[in-house]
Amino acid sequence: MDTTSINRSTSNLKILPIIARRVSGKIWKHPKKATHRSQLARGLRKSWNERLKERNEKQALKMLEKELKDEKEAEKKRKLDAALKRKQALEEKERQEKLAAIYSAKKLKRLQKKQGKRK
Repeated sequence: MDTTSINRSTSNLKILPIIARRVSGKIWKHPKKATHRSQLARGLRKSWNERLKERNEKQALKMLEKELKDEKEAEKKRKLDAALKRKQALEEKERQEKLAAIYSAKKLKRLQKKQGKRK
């Protein structure tokens, strides 16, 4: 076969549009198209400004919710840190008391020993 016969045979074929397959595999179903606002009922149609206003309101509400959530989380973290500091301070105080008790006992023994020698 020469290249001219291949070119002639491919030029005779009709190029069909590529149809994307559906995920479900149901190729007999028609592909969905974007909704046209003009096809909606008059009561459901909204102007661009109205939709923009609603979008901005939703965005502001989301930002407010996020801010409140962050505040709540920060307060929770602050309380947790304060409780942790209190616990550490209490442990340190107990450790110091134990050391003081040990030192005072040793000192007491030394004093008793000295008094015993004096008698």
